[in-house]
Amino acid sequence: MKDEETRQPFRKIAGLHKIENSVVMKHTLASLVHVASTKTSEEYARSSVKNLLKELEENYGFLRHIEIKDVKYLENTYDAITVMSNIDHIEPLKVGRAIQNLVDVLKRHLGKRAGYFFMKEFQDDLGEDYRSIIKSMGVDLRLADLQDELGGWDSKQYTIKDDADVNIAFIEKK
Repeated sequence: MKDEETRQPFRKIAGLHKIENSVVMKHTLASLVHVASTKTSEEYARSSVKNLLKELEENYGFLRHIEIKDVKYLENTYDAITVMSNIDHIEPLKVGRAIQNLVDVLKRHLGKRAGYFFMKEFQDDLGEDYRSIIKSMGVDLRLADLQDELGGWDSKQYTIKDDADVNIAFIEKK
């Protein structure tokens, strides 16, 4: 409950025209850790996300500007995460690719069955505003869900297109 109280003001900020990459990244990481900690311990969830960030640093150097503290007893997950403002100068689509990769790798790490439930809980925890923001950054959580349902398609090869005229979505190869 403490996590929700701490992050609530940031959800309200999401209505602004532009939100900083650092705020989006911090909120996303806090949601990932929070939901992963429901499957395991908070400490293990933070450690796992921290290790995945280290792995992804090779492709996304700006991830080195993120720190997840290994503190055992904090009031909430949000306080354990520090995202430097340097990330605000990175192109949002590049930050989005890093978020997409982080989500995909963490989901695979949890396994197929846990990954499906993880994605549903992650999207709920993330909130509608932030789902919309990361979607504008190129993160497609619907495709990640669909991957689970269809046996693990590679999300980098497909995109979901919406057809507003008939209110459906379809998969298209990139």
